[in-house]
Amino acid sequence: MNTLEVTYSVALRDYPEDLLAADRIKIETRYAVELERAIGTPDEVAAALDTLQLLQSSPPGSFSPDQLAVVRRWGAASTAARRAALEDVGDAEGCRFEVERIPF
Repeated sequence: MNTLEVTYSVALRDYPEDLLAADRIKIETRYAVELERAIGTPDEVAAALDTLQLLQSSPPGSFSPDQLAVVRRWGAASTAARRAALEDVGDAEGCRFEVERIPF
């Protein structure tokens, strides 16, 4: 039996009321797959989330070049993942994805 190790979660928020739960799960999964395609393994996604959380509490201008690269990479990856995840959803303009680190 394969073990699934989860290091982060994805939740679709503010989606159309008539969206079925199965479709929501499919969209969230597609988002996660695309995010990992751009960033790397689930552990690398979790590490990027850790960096982003750290930067939120840091004063502006104190970011290292490596930290700035993570922010840019995350921005591009999340935009591409959103586009791919919502490509089949008609009225999805107000939708957003919450990606959270699951602590171990």
